[in-house]
Amino acid sequence: MKHSLGFIVLVLFALSIQANSQNKPNVIVIMADDLGYGDVGFNGSIEIPTPNIDRIADNGVKFTSGYTTYSVCGPSRAGFITGRYQQRFGFERNPLYRVDDPHMGLPFDEMTIAESVSQVGYKSGIIGKWHLGAHLSNHPLNRGFDEFYGHLGGGHNYFPEDLTIEDSYAATDESQSYLTWILRNHTPVETDEYITDEFSKEAVEFVTRHKDNPFFLFLSYNAPHTPMQAKAEDLALFPHLQDETGYKRKSYAAMVHAVDRGVGRVLDKLQELNIEDNTIVFFLSDNGGPETKNASDNGVLRGKKSDVYEGGYRVPFAMQWKNNITSGLVYNYPVSSLDIFATLSALSGSPTHPDKPLDGINLIPYLKGENTNQPHETIFLRKIDQDRHAVRYGNFKVIHFKDGTNKKLYDLSTNISENDADGNNLYWNADYRSNRDQLEAIMQQWEAGLQYPGFLGLMHDDLVWANELTLSANNLMVNVNDTEQLSATILPLDAFNDVVLWSSNNTTVASVDQTGLVTAHSDGYALITAKVIDRQQVYKQCVVKVGNPSVSTGITLSKEAINVIAGETAHLSAVVSSNSDNSYAVEWSSNNPSVATINEYGFIITHSDGSAIITATVMGSSGVSATCTINSYPYGTVTSILNNRVKQPEWFSLYPNPASNGVLEVIFNENVANAKACIYNSAGYKVLEATPHNTCRYTFDVSALHNGMYFINVSMNKKVQTKKVMIRN
Repeated sequence: MKHSLGFIVLVLFALSIQANSQNKPNVIVIMADDLGYGDVGFNGSIEIPTPNIDRIADNGVKFTSGYTTYSVCGPSRAGFITGRYQQRFGFERNPLYRVDDPHMGLPFDEMTIAESVSQVGYKSGIIGKWHLGAHLSNHPLNRGFDEFYGHLGGGHNYFPEDLTIEDSYAATDESQSYLTWILRNHTPVETDEYITDEFSKEAVEFVTRHKDNPFFLFLSYNAPHTPMQAKAEDLALFPHLQDETGYKRKSYAAMVHAVDRGVGRVLDKLQELNIEDNTIVFFLSDNGGPETKNASDNGVLRGKKSDVYEGGYRVPFAMQWKNNITSGLVYNYPVSSLDIFATLSALSGSPTHPDKPLDGINLIPYLKGENTNQPHETIFLRKIDQDRHAVRYGNFKVIHFKDGTNKKLYDLSTNISENDADGNNLYWNADYRSNRDQLEAIMQQWEAGLQYPGFLGLMHDDLVWANELTLSANNLMVNVNDTEQLSATILPLDAFNDVVLWSSNNTTVASVDQTGLVTAHSDGYALITAKVIDRQQVYKQCVVKVGNPSVSTGITLSKEAINVIAGETAHLSAVVSSNSDNSYAVEWSSNNPSVATINEYGFIITHSDGSAIITATVMGSSGVSATCTINSYPYGTVTSILNNRVKQPEWFSLYPNPASNGVLEVIFNENVANAKACIYNSAGYKVLEATPHNTCRYTFDVSALHNGMYFINVSMNKKVQTKKVMIRN
């Protein structure tokens, strides 16, 4: 009886987990590329019909003041995918296509929306354009996504016969990246369809494949971004755009039509699968239309892509959640692409980074009328390279250009086009001085918390880059409370980027300010690093010895071996033993940097498959070192346990998932005998094993495992079932 009761409780527990999972809404984000504000029907377009895109607004809500976080695509997508203004983490430029540069992309310490929702049972996929880093470590599957079908760069050719480069990692620049085959996860595949239609087909298949589980899909079209390439049958639909000056507009219209066709296919599939009511669909553009480049039209808005005027980043924006949000709603308060992450996190209960709060807002209470305030009092934009700045607060917007002499203040409620005529620029109007001063104070406060860009961008490709850095000293011997000035020289001397970032790996012993002034605090060693801030791979280091520190007696590392898939990151920590209370610093090195590199803080990036030995040496203690072996495996070598998953019936569950505090439980839905449970890392290597007998539950001690994704493989009576678990100790 006791066993029967336990079985019933576990079955009910398992059913409750399944029910909770199924109640979480699916989310599809459909993002067009360079679509003009005035080029969708729900914003008034009659020249380009968009009946399927309009269905989203008709079924739900049209946002008249929908913003992205930037007016060009790479930074805008970085803001959306992290839910944070990308200027906070140095993603303020369109990244170049550099497959050998792990820093030219999304920083590794930023959490993506996919990394968040995967921890509460979502399957996540991206189809189409990535543009958040071409190095293997920034591949979508290394940033939380379960599936990827698309291209890594900022744009792409549309016709399959033009895709002549099979290996995406063989492309050397942005123009070559437009010619690569499409990647399915990590495998290049030939396509036989117009790319927009290909992406739409894949989206329908993704939805079908995951209809029974909560999913997040980022359908990331590269249309209607250049090159202007449209299907003949789509061009034929726009005979009224026949004149020579209108041909680009004709191609653009045909490309938008192809996107609209794909949106219709996705919406139809949701209806067919009867999951429409449990699926939130967002539609937006990544930035405003570039107008002269692709003949887009931003309607009443001034400016275009790359501008700080409204036409740069106020975009077509709509959302539906049928039978949850009132259909036909028009919402006039400002909303942001940042709100998508925040909304999904609130509805699903997915975690966010505790030290990096989201800038977005859960929109649902506002759309249901439960909260009648504005979701955002402020909308910000900074473009550091052009020295352009803008902030909207309420209906007022202030703009600064370059040296600050050309300043503007607009009331968007009466001047949506930001027209300067007839005194519409209110900046010098004494009646609006308090509004101007308030917005400028808000702007200064926000910008004080932003970072300098972490990498160079497309606009810098033809300039002279820094490729070497020298220091005035490579070694310093000082006493406690002494100061020494270090200086750095960037080479070549005509390099345009000349910003140096200074840091110390042992501030207890010696610190350094951003002028290079070193201050000694206590006996020991410290390593001072000077980096070119937007080319972090260009750096020099200076060893600082303070006083007369004693020699350490030993060092141990957090891991003796790490098995990863190529492109994954890892972290090592070191504990130095000593007979004194001195503070010790560690120097890290790799014997095979083509496979793995490590920075001064023990953060490892893998670049290719192979092996590397990481050595940690205690500074000032000759011969005191320790090593860790990095085994980096190519994709496709994961053992068969990942490919033999039994979908039905679900005969065990994991608790908690993600696992934390060193404990993970496998909970069986019935008593089992002779079952074998093992934990594998992402490379397919077994790291723990246990054999439960005649029990419904088994507890793993996972405290020794480093954070990351693992697979629990349970075999019983020749049947195998595998589940994914995130471990966060």
